[in-house]
Amino acid sequence: MASAVNQTRRFFLKAAVAGALASAVLVIAVAHTRGIEWLEGGTYDARVRLSADPAKADKRIVIIDVDDASFNGLKDNIGRWPWTRAVWSAFLYHLTQGHPRVIAFDSIFGGTESRAVDSDFASRIQQAGNVVLAFSLSDSVEISFSGENLNLNKLKLLERDSSAAPQGSDGESYDMKQTAYNVPLDSLSNAAAGLGCVTSIPDGDGVTRRIALQYLVNGRALRAFPVRTVDVAEGLGGVFQHLGRRAVRGIQNLPVDSSGRMVLLWHGGSQAYERIPAWKIIASIYPNQFPDYKAYYRPEYFRDKIVLIGASAAGSLEARATPFSEVAPGFITHAAAIDNLLHGQAVTVAPPWAPDTFVLIMALLGTSLVVFGSASISSVCVALIAFAYWVVAYVALARFHFWLPVVAPLLGLVVSFGSASIIRFATTGRELRRTRNTLDRYISPALVNYVLENIDSIKLDGERRELTIFFSDVRNFTTLTEGSEPMELIHLLDEYLQGMTEVIFKYDGIVDKFIGDGILAYWGAFTPDKNHALLAAQASIEMLEKLEELNRKWASEGRKTLRIGIGINTGDVVFGNVGRGRKMEFTVIGDPVNLASRLEGLNKEFGTSIIVSEFTLDRLGEAAVARPLGNVKVKGKTIETSIFELQSLRDQAGATPQAVAQTVHQ
Repeated sequence: MASAVNQTRRFFLKAAVAGALASAVLVIAVAHTRGIEWLEGGTYDARVRLSADPAKADKRIVIIDVDDASFNGLKDNIGRWPWTRAVWSAFLYHLTQGHPRVIAFDSIFGGTESRAVDSDFASRIQQAGNVVLAFSLSDSVEISFSGENLNLNKLKLLERDSSAAPQGSDGESYDMKQTAYNVPLDSLSNAAAGLGCVTSIPDGDGVTRRIALQYLVNGRALRAFPVRTVDVAEGLGGVFQHLGRRAVRGIQNLPVDSSGRMVLLWHGGSQAYERIPAWKIIASIYPNQFPDYKAYYRPEYFRDKIVLIGASAAGSLEARATPFSEVAPGFITHAAAIDNLLHGQAVTVAPPWAPDTFVLIMALLGTSLVVFGSASISSVCVALIAFAYWVVAYVALARFHFWLPVVAPLLGLVVSFGSASIIRFATTGRELRRTRNTLDRYISPALVNYVLENIDSIKLDGERRELTIFFSDVRNFTTLTEGSEPMELIHLLDEYLQGMTEVIFKYDGIVDKFIGDGILAYWGAFTPDKNHALLAAQASIEMLEKLEELNRKWASEGRKTLRIGIGINTGDVVFGNVGRGRKMEFTVIGDPVNLASRLEGLNKEFGTSIIVSEFTLDRLGEAAVARPLGNVKVKGKTIETSIFELQSLRDQAGATPQAVAQTVHQ
């Protein structure tokens, strides 16, 4: 049996390893599907929300927000949205007196309002000398000839604020002839200190987690809005070179993903940076029109600030989903990107080979849990490993700004664990079920577990060990067979053997065989840490009690009753498989077995129920209450053996709670 089990285990191990590799290949194949990427994005967003610390946000970044209160409350004063550029001229005049580092408008001032208003606004922009305006790019399916000329003019306008893109530059590439350019009015563009692209690059699930640093059109690098804002604030410029996993430009060296995009390091959601409602700036510009508002934002408040001007009002919002909100104003993303660029920080994405490697490692780990652990323990371990891995991924982001993939590796763990469990059920599980069904016929469930757990160390082909041997026999069975119907006798015997077997199993005994109405059992083969003689004695006394209970039941039914005799001996025997070829039997052999059988037969001569040998009595020690019966000699032996009637067993307090049922051997 042991060799068959080992062979099954070897087959299971090979199949489990193959299953782990197949699970890894399967997970790697689906890792880049939309569903898995959506799940990965969701787990990443959860880590972002948990790890974000608004206290780390750069306090120099201030947002002037055209919120709902400003949008609706100023309609009577300055008209409906979009506001006249005269309002923004007033904003610029007020802000520039405080000397902010940069003023960035997250708004595209395209088209003409009026010559006077546009000229005044352009003059204010030029006088400030630190204003960044926004533009956007979009793919166009078809452009007419006139539209193409217009686009070329706009592109030339943008190229004045761009840099040549040498070989090695990386960014979002646009076809010059298939791109629509939404740029500010020429006079405003020429007056601005810089132009920045606000075209969003969301992930596949629509959430903005990263930005493009630059956009490549016609051999020129057009910088992103946050990049251009930082350029003006810090006096920087130039083109980002994509070197490995880094984007390098002068003193700036930022981690980027494989597409050259910067993954944002968020410090919080919409409230991470100071947001001043636009109406409060209007109230600060025209305090006489707002006499009840005294907390004026004077120009000096904005000294050395990086001022973003955008809109969050429902009627003006260009919504973007972020890890914090499904609907967020675009300036929140710009503020986070500006913060990252100012401090040279961003999230490092695991290299392309890392997710596949983690999937393979987790797949092998999931399979190992099944191979080397029990079902219950391995299931708990899978849950603990999954939780621990998520904690590691969280710490990697929170402390080291590293995006560790979560969904694919954990999927590899679960899939491999499941496949290995199925393989075990189909291989070793089937073998163990077959073995258990066989063992359940002979020994108690507790001993079955012991045998299965120690199957490799148990010598089933033969082993010598001290055991306690038990023989029992029905005293009046021959008389019963003469006066009973065969089927009635069979039912009586079945009920008797079932009751006796249950008691033997209760005390960890092994039923070797039924010899007609007799029972051969033994103790000690698989319970090395227990007193096998005591277990046999306890079982014998309880068997007599059980038989007394059965006799009362049978008598009340008008059926025959039984009497039995029991012989118990302890000694060194050989137990294991006996026989070869088509006929094999697992049993015990040796002189102690013969003596136990002889003792059982002596109960007829002495009128007793349980006779034990001196060897068994010696193992029982003070626990036994026994009466000497003399000496006997086993056939073929010259040395006599002292025998005793076992009357009862004492507990530790000295009482005798287990006593031989007197009615059984009357």
